[in-house]
Amino acid sequence: MLEKSNRHLRLKNVHGKNVCVVREVYRREDIPCLSKLCLGQCNEQCPEGSSLLPENVTHYVIPDPQTAREYLEIFENPHIQGIIFTQTAVQSIQHGGSRRLYNRLKAVVKDRRKGSVIFHNEFQTYAHCEREPGEKQAQWHVRATYKAAEWYFNHLAASIPVVMVTDEDQFVYDFGHKTRNLFVVKLRDYLDGFWSEIIPGITDLFTSLQEVSVHKTKDTDYVGYLPLEILSKGIKCGKYQQGFLQVNKSNASQEAFIRRTKVDLTEDSGSDILIPGMAARNRAIHGDLVVVEILPKSQWQSRSNTISNPASEEKGDGDKAVSDRADTMPTGKIVGILQRNWREYVACFSQDEETGRGDKKAGKLLVIPWDYRIPKIRISTRQVDALRDHRIIVRIDSWEPDSTYPNGHFVRSLGKIGDLEAEVAAILVENDLRVPPFSEAQLNELPQDTTQNPWKMSEEEVSSRRDLRDSHLIFSIDPKGCEDVDDTLSVKRLDNGNLELGVHIADVTHFVAPNSLTDIEAQSRSTTVYLADRRYDMLPGVLSANLCSLVSGVDRYAVSVIWELSPSYEVVDVWYGRTVIRSQYKLFYELAQAMHEGIIDAEIVRNIPELHDLWGEELEIRLQGLREAIDELMAVARGLKARRVKSGALELESVEVQVQLSETKSIENLNPKQHLEIHDTIAECMIFANHWVAKKIAEMFPNQALLRHHPLPKDEQFGNLRSCASSRGFNIETSSNKQLAESLDRCVDANDPVVNKLLRSLATQAMSNAAYFCTGCLPRDQFFHYGLALDAYTHFTSPIRRYADVIVHRQLLEAVKKDRTISLPTCTQLEDLSQHINKKHRSSQYAQRESQELFQCLYFRGRGTEDENCIVDAVIFQLRTNGLFVFVPRYGIKGPVYLKSKDGQVLYVTATDEAEWTSGDVTKHDTYCVVDSTLGQQKYCLLQHITVKLSLQDSWAHASSLRLELLSNKPHKKPLTDMEDVAKQQKASIIQEVSSEAVEKRLQLESYDLGENFLQLKHKYGQSEDSMYHLFTSFKQTALNCDT
Repeated sequence: MLEKSNRHLRLKNVHGKNVCVVREVYRREDIPCLSKLCLGQCNEQCPEGSSLLPENVTHYVIPDPQTAREYLEIFENPHIQGIIFTQTAVQSIQHGGSRRLYNRLKAVVKDRRKGSVIFHNEFQTYAHCEREPGEKQAQWHVRATYKAAEWYFNHLAASIPVVMVTDEDQFVYDFGHKTRNLFVVKLRDYLDGFWSEIIPGITDLFTSLQEVSVHKTKDTDYVGYLPLEILSKGIKCGKYQQGFLQVNKSNASQEAFIRRTKVDLTEDSGSDILIPGMAARNRAIHGDLVVVEILPKSQWQSRSNTISNPASEEKGDGDKAVSDRADTMPTGKIVGILQRNWREYVACFSQDEETGRGDKKAGKLLVIPWDYRIPKIRISTRQVDALRDHRIIVRIDSWEPDSTYPNGHFVRSLGKIGDLEAEVAAILVENDLRVPPFSEAQLNELPQDTTQNPWKMSEEEVSSRRDLRDSHLIFSIDPKGCEDVDDTLSVKRLDNGNLELGVHIADVTHFVAPNSLTDIEAQSRSTTVYLADRRYDMLPGVLSANLCSLVSGVDRYAVSVIWELSPSYEVVDVWYGRTVIRSQYKLFYELAQAMHEGIIDAEIVRNIPELHDLWGEELEIRLQGLREAIDELMAVARGLKARRVKSGALELESVEVQVQLSETKSIENLNPKQHLEIHDTIAECMIFANHWVAKKIAEMFPNQALLRHHPLPKDEQFGNLRSCASSRGFNIETSSNKQLAESLDRCVDANDPVVNKLLRSLATQAMSNAAYFCTGCLPRDQFFHYGLALDAYTHFTSPIRRYADVIVHRQLLEAVKKDRTISLPTCTQLEDLSQHINKKHRSSQYAQRESQELFQCLYFRGRGTEDENCIVDAVIFQLRTNGLFVFVPRYGIKGPVYLKSKDGQVLYVTATDEAEWTSGDVTKHDTYCVVDSTLGQQKYCLLQHITVKLSLQDSWAHASSLRLELLSNKPHKKPLTDMEDVAKQQKASIIQEVSSEAVEKRLQLESYDLGENFLQLKHKYGQSEDSMYHLFTSFKQTALNCDT
């Protein structure tokens, strides 16, 4: 039954005038409570996958509108679940907060792991609360929240305590004890009594947010910007441009660029717009979606062509020479902000206490963000002395027009500066990677595999799959020590002379159901994060390292692609489907390569545990079969790769460094990974599988398949590559991927093997980024992958560590079924999901790189300037007006070498190889630069070998880095032709001992003897361990007992 009433509102129209509006409101009794504890059936009409209030929490919490608006960050904590946001609170945030705050609230409700909901109390007949004449809005909000809390308590038959949180003292006094198990408490009391022991630092966060609330003025984020209506019209007519602000990390205060929003994926982006200086940036922060007015051409400037030192620039003495610039480019100023990209920032207080306190406003202090691109942030905290040497997390709240710096608040501490765990945590936070331990609820929905209760395959499931356990020789080839084996291979000759090639991938989707808690968590993470000394899995260990890991000797579920190939490697037939496999061997790359090259049988047996118990003829037959399979697999991969290369596939170069440790837990060496043919073999088989799966799902789901696109690179990005190649007499053609590949193949210098590797590395840098996309959002002729020379491509082969592969598995299995059983994401949903996966994938790559840089710095810390490991050969690959960029082959490091200092002196190398600073100038040309000094003239060419010294450049506020200093304009004495042999002699190992060092350091903390009677005294006189958590648990148990 509907109940109609009128609601009178006073709103502002687009012209800023107040207008009275009357809206009809229809109330009814069947508004769902969205709780799993509901004894009625009011949730039956909820859409599938809707978030519901959980049944395994100790209480439900309902914040009033003001508490929800000002302390939403507290309720975003993953530990706090079962939150009920009333419709009244949501409208208060939507109209009285900001768009960013409203989006954050929607994200909390959308995340099913939080078990939080929006309750439409104003439409529920018995839960709504009319506003009394003359009543203040804040008082009405509190009453409306209590009415909703009271309705919930009664509707759920008092089966669970309900806590209303408010900061109204009088209301707490009047209603705090009115109804048993219906509590009205202040937020500080709620946090102290319930969460302070479970969430360390939660009360400190409350204090910081309270300070922000006390000193908060009217939200002025958009004051000084043009109105949204004018911005929208300007964008439509072309007067303004919109895009994402990208600040130059090396010259943060002087240079930023607008990366125009992509219309499609044919280009990496539109042409950039230069935003020079902080005034033109107009309080925008790196990552914001902004609106730009392009200045007249007479005011256009050019990007700096000098090497800038961000550490020096921060102190105000960076390079600002306008004369040392390239050609002019479109230049603009920011006139509006469409979307803020504020997030959590890692920061610290200045080492110089006076610097930190020098800019006072309302008793606040300045902190320096870890990221050079973020300005200093003014915060207020009472823990300055305790946190002076800590890495902390802060959030930005506002940036007033008359303020030099934004205002923010302290969130929590990560640990002391320099502590390994704190530095790794900083890398994760800065890259927006959240990797908490998997929750008990997530683990409970997965199969158990213990000694007492081992996991077993079901006969029904096995019978529905193709059984390959006895018919195929299946094996895996992975890095040594790999645990998450998600791909295996098989190859054999058929009776008709053709070949059968099989790629068998772990069937993750059998264990991870759509919209399950594990699926939601995997979607949120999107990828396994690999750091230098650890990894953070996308899936719980029971799957990633056990039931989904295709280790040898055990039966596993798989999804397979099996081809029949002609002798010329043409595809005769292809089969897709679910299988049961048993991998017979778990090999590592180096062993497989050695077997192909003819290693003796005894060495093979020693490295393959599966062969240890075999003897005589059986062992000989098994060895022969495995050797033949590896040789056949490598031959097939060569044939497949030759076909791709003929079509224009690129062979690019990237340097991956491993860290070698000594037995004393110190970093002993940094080594580029050795590349073997077997790496290409495995990669080619995976590429082949990904390509054929992409063709299948794109054919079956033309508007909602998840593919991976590598767009055409922009021609101007190849400028540096062309210059380097021309310095050695080579010519680079970039009109197509085929011509580029052929050009790179010709760039070979027999006397300098580094040249081709470096040129391929520069070609990699010039490429656009590959990205996932939904087929319904892109024209068919743009599905291609430029680098691989394929018309369709996706990711299918690593579902243990990539969520994109999980989606593709579901789509493939639906494509080969006769009856559709799973509701696949719509085009819009899949496009949003692909953007999320792209973002997490990039963040993971950045974190991995920054982690490697951290350990590179640990390697050089404490080494003297005369250490032979610090004096290395380097190759020039880029020229600037004040220096060079060089590549160090030994360590895979790239960095700047200065030829001109900030005070105008230049570096001259004497005949005795002594570098001396003197007066002079540096002149840059296309392929070389010249140093003119009072001591003489010296020339530096692209791809020239020089000798540099590596040393650590420590930083208090930012990540430490390596300093490269010129020692000689001649190559280092160690011949580079031996570089491959050196890499072979220095086998790199996985980092594990550096972490142990940090643990030992914490274990060395001083301890105190509290006496033999301490436990008895604590029991008698100590504080009770009971908290509101235990109290509410007992309340809930009592209520449940009453029901039964």
